Amino acid sequence: MLKALLVDDETPARDELKYLLSEYQNIEVVGEADSGPTAISLAAQMKPDVIFLDVQMRGMTGLETAVVLRAILPKTLIIFATAYDEYAVKAFEVGAVDYVLKPFEGPRVVGALERLRKYLPDEWSAAASRIDETLTKSKINVHKLPVNKQGKIMLIAYDDVIYAYVQAGGVSVVTVNGTFCYDGTLTELQERVKMTSLFRVHKSYVVNMDKVQEVVPWFKGTYWLKVEGAPSIEIPVSKGQIKEIKDILGLK
Repeated sequence: MLKALLVDDETPARDELKYLLSEYQNIEVVGEADSGPTAISLAAQMKPDVIFLDVQMRGMTGLETAVVLRAILPKTLIIFATAYDEYAVKAFEVGAVDYVLKPFEGPRVVGALERLRKYLPDEWSAAASRIDETLTKSKINVHKLPVNKQGKIMLIAYDDVIYAYVQAGGVSVVTVNGTFCYDGTLTELQERVKMTSLFRVHKSYVVNMDKVQEVVPWFKGTYWLKVEGAPSIEIPVSKGQIKEIKDILGLK
């Protein structure tokens, strides 16, 4: 049974697609979202097998959303839903395995599901790997992190992050504008922010290296970091990361 997440900013479109999918026994709709940020949050929690994603949405587009989803859920496959076939090429560039045109037609939706059904586990992994390779060539690059605070989903720029840490089974993200919750593990966050100034310095901490103000030598060759925006906080550095951190900061 495939778990599906439906993402469209128009309720009638979601209802129509949900109805068509209900005719098919091997798929279950586990959630619906009306925006990119909401989709990202739900997907991180539900980890669906497939996401039906509208291209044209208010605010964050489906193409931008797909790039974030691919980063946090590399094994989840994406099917785009669009009223314009001109987006088909772009859809595949950002990692879609198929696309269906609006208004939805039963046979075309079934065809997309058949394509998914025919993926064996190894083929599913291979498809995800091909998508990852495609994404490295994509021109779309979203430098924002979806976070939560008091029930609101917000997107914050990577540059605004000071550090993130594990707390009570979750991940807290400290920024220049306050502290937020990240729906995912620290390892997932670490994977997402590759090629940025955010770096995992310890099993429990990711730090924005651009905001490091002081490196404090400590007991038996260990170090602590002090960062801009949180002067009272001392962040531990794992011994295995010391050499790389020195390289990043240009220390000898």
